[in-house]
Amino acid sequence: MGVHDDGTVLGVNENSVEMLTKNFIKMANNRELLNPTYYFSPEVFSINGKKIICIYIPESSQVHRFKGKIYDRVGDSDVDITNNHYLINNIYLRKNKEFTENEVLPFLRIDQLDSDTFKKARRLAAVWDDDHPWQTMNEDEILRSCGFWRQDTQSGKEGYTLAAALLFGKENTVLNYCPAYKTDAIYRNMTYERFLNPHPTDPDVRYDDRDDIRVNLIEAYLRLMNFINRNLPDKFHIEGIQRVDIRDKIFREMAANMLIHREFSHSFPAKFLIFSDRVITENWTKPAGQNPVTLDSLETHPKNPMIARVFKELGWMEELGSGRKNIKKYAPHYYSNYKISIQNDEKFVFSLTYRDEINDNVKGTDENVNIFYISENQAHKIYTLISENVNENVNENVKERLFELIKSLCNQPNQNRKDLIEQTKINRASVDRDIKILKDADIIEFIGADKTGGYYLTQKTKNALS
Repeated sequence: MGVHDDGTVLGVNENSVEMLTKNFIKMANNRELLNPTYYFSPEVFSINGKKIICIYIPESSQVHRFKGKIYDRVGDSDVDITNNHYLINNIYLRKNKEFTENEVLPFLRIDQLDSDTFKKARRLAAVWDDDHPWQTMNEDEILRSCGFWRQDTQSGKEGYTLAAALLFGKENTVLNYCPAYKTDAIYRNMTYERFLNPHPTDPDVRYDDRDDIRVNLIEAYLRLMNFINRNLPDKFHIEGIQRVDIRDKIFREMAANMLIHREFSHSFPAKFLIFSDRVITENWTKPAGQNPVTLDSLETHPKNPMIARVFKELGWMEELGSGRKNIKKYAPHYYSNYKISIQNDEKFVFSLTYRDEINDNVKGTDENVNIFYISENQAHKIYTLISENVNENVNENVKERLFELIKSLCNQPNQNRKDLIEQTKINRASVDRDIKILKDADIIEFIGADKTGGYYLTQKTKNALS
């Protein structure tokens, strides 16, 4: 929007940008206008001082009606084909071949789906919308509202689609229709390089924690997030006055994308691999771009858009492409020297390095890598302490550093300046400034001689955190 057909940048009225983007999103989510609805992510750019709005329209697995009519693109024209059943059938046929999730399963019955999963879906949807329509729908109505009841254009048989079985099916139902389906979650307490090149003296340990997940996609996501929470270090971040769980922000995107954007007809299992220095996801897909790929150049092409839509209703993903944005935004706060590599072939591999490679002899134990764990309740108290005692003009990056210093002293008091630099990986100049801020706020104090003493939490701080 704001660009002529010949590529000339005309721009849109700057005062109308917010209204235009909001109206577009409302239109795309209004069932009376667009049915089934779809989600988009408008982005605003400035080119030579002019505002343009870019909206990526991905290919959908559905046939959509706009104001009750179906259109097809012919050259530069939108042709109304609502009453041309032959052309509509051709569209359905093309989409059924492209998206595995659309396969019609005429013998799939409601009693083969898991009623507990439907209950969880209703509860999760209600968290984001008290009046979510699923609250008053029965199980069949939920499936039909998601577009999971179809007619096979070749056989003429009707039934629920594979997407319904994958999202809501009982375990034996999922495996009946996708025998090779599984997600393998593995944690190895060693660096990735050590795993690839083991030392002859290493014990033959295949994994330190594992979850062989063969349940439906909704239950699989919940299982996978539990696995992530127990095997990856926690870390929080302040945005304004809100505390953000960075681990959740980053790795829920990796988990959700791995579960959704995969080719379910292939026997390759999805893998979520955690090492002491990086996280790697692997799944089979239909590549939409070319290698090499970076996070910026990765094309946001939905492999199973109807399954993705249900994840969006549950609050597990946002607009198309939001996962990439969240990872770019929060990864530097999780680990400043993070690295991302992407392999975009038939096997899609996403790797995120979240910690420096650790000495092979220590194999990633928490005591040696200076990663300290605190409870969510303790983290909340520390952030409250900072918000109430530190000058409100201090920016979010400084508050994040203050949090790291306090957390380090919670776990190991009597640290000098050098110790704090080593423990928190914060540079000397910043540590010096942050120590002064914390001392002025009476949050920490120095006890002992200059050479042998160290920093401690003040009694006031201890009382606040107890």
